[in-house]
Amino acid sequence: AVVSTQSTGVVQCMEKLGYRVGFSLIEKATKDEARVKEDDLWNMLFRKQADNLKTNHTGTFVIQDNRFRFLTRVSQSEQYKQRGELYVAFTCGVVKGALANFGLPCSVTAEIDMSPTVKVTLTLQQPPI
Repeated sequence: AVVSTQSTGVVQCMEKLGYRVGFSLIEKATKDEARVKEDDLWNMLFRKQADNLKTNHTGTFVIQDNRFRFLTRVSQSEQYKQRGELYVAFTCGVVKGALANFGLPCSVTAEIDMSPTVKVTLTLQQPPI
């Protein structure tokens, strides 16, 4: 299942809520610290290291979490698939808001390969020249 910003109104609402949460979390976490390392972001937001982080060195990153906390307790049956997509939309918003607070606007999408495995793809937006 792929979650994008063109999904239903509920998914968009969850992403907006996640954006505000992510932005606020970084604001609070960095209040006393001058800077947070990029590789600590997933750990800071979800209290665990991502299982895999890949980059193409041009501003696109793929983060894989094989036991994504928000999905470990959601049933894997089809009837709960939509609920999982809402959690993932919220997560996209959290990551997007956190990076926006760092001054790194980006687009974020996520897919649930096989619950509870999630792949989050973020693409940093290039500043206008």
